[in-house]
Amino acid sequence: MGKEQKFKAENLEKNAQTKTENLVENVTEKEVALKNAAAEKEAPAVSTVRKTSAGAYFKKHRATYLFLLPGIICCLIFHYLPLAGLSMAFMKVDILDLFHSPWIGLENFKKIISMPDFTKAIFNTAWLGFLNIIIKFPAPIIFALLLNELKDGIGKRFTQTVSYLPYFISTIAVVGLAVTLFSSDGIVNEIRSYFKPNEEPMYYLLEQKCFVPMNVGLVVWKNLGWSSVIYLATISGIDAALYEAAIIDGAGRFKQCLHITIPSIIGTVIILLILEIGNLFKTNFDIIYGLQNSAIDYEVISTMVYKKGIQGSQYGIATALSLMEGLMSLVLVLATNFISKRLNDTSLI
Repeated sequence: MGKEQKFKAENLEKNAQTKTENLVENVTEKEVALKNAAAEKEAPAVSTVRKTSAGAYFKKHRATYLFLLPGIICCLIFHYLPLAGLSMAFMKVDILDLFHSPWIGLENFKKIISMPDFTKAIFNTAWLGFLNIIIKFPAPIIFALLLNELKDGIGKRFTQTVSYLPYFISTIAVVGLAVTLFSSDGIVNEIRSYFKPNEEPMYYLLEQKCFVPMNVGLVVWKNLGWSSVIYLATISGIDAALYEAAIIDGAGRFKQCLHITIPSIIGTVIILLILEIGNLFKTNFDIIYGLQNSAIDYEVISTMVYKKGIQGSQYGIATALSLMEGLMSLVLVLATNFISKRLNDTSLI
């Protein structure tokens, strides 16, 4: 009996010692694991992805870059190479000996600022740009929302097709159409004379007060349908389950538009608004110049560039005007982008 008790005591002692050792090992392993995890967090992440050389990457995607090549070449030729011509803004340009024209510093800019029509042209350009932002910019958004409410069918497709057509008409043809409609013997005066037969016809094209509304109206009419394409594309990508859930909750078409459609396209709207503000000083030269006549005194920066550069052969002044216009647009884009990024975390850059 004494031997059996002694044997049991030894076994219990061994078991207790084994359990203690196992417990110490587990604690040690956990401490090591925690230390390794902390070290991994502190150490910089090492990428396990195998790096691909630039040559291998281009070889893999060569078909894509071949498709892009014509566009890249055109962009370089028509957008980047002409930037070298900005040097003419600081030269007294002799078109017959261009590369030996003398440098005159900021003299062309001083002449522009001293021009009596410059301040008026700046104001006119900004005013037309402002009207485009508050009238032309929201028009395609509203049009796209209205089209979205139409059921798929012949009426919707017909409306879209008709709205796209003016975009493909030459701007000068649009001006010619406006001249035909609003001339003294045009259809607008014909309709007016039907209701007021005793009154003289209105000379809309010679009225200074009609110039700006006509200009804005033609720009909106020409670009309405085409500008709505991007909003329609964004709307078509909205998950249909959101509308189904809204219908179950009892939301009507107006509330669906207000709480689902508009919030879903707001990112696209902000990006395009930034670009539109950047075009504040870029007016539609073709329409403005086409509608100008001896009775209309409405100069903008683009018409001044044309008249000084092409008609007056003052290429240095025309280039300086264009450079100032571009710099103002750049400042507006950067400022709007900064504000948008701060307020809505949406930006181009």
